[in-house]
Amino acid sequence: METEYSFVGRSHQATSMLHLLETPRSEMLAVIGRRRVGKTELAWQTLGSRFDFIMTGIQHATASA
Repeated sequence: METEYSFVGRSHQATSMLHLLETPRSEMLAVIGRRRVGKTELAWQTLGSRFDFIMTGIQHATASA
């Protein structure tokens, strides 16, 4: 499965994401990392509309954050 994306140095991550789509079972992918580095955009450009569920949050935050 090939895709075009415009991220420099992210081909390994994109390939890993696409590999999950080829497995015969349900998979969950957690993309974690520093703020503002393009995690969400990488997922959108790589997987397109093939999401079934999207959740965002803040790591180590309190419930009131």
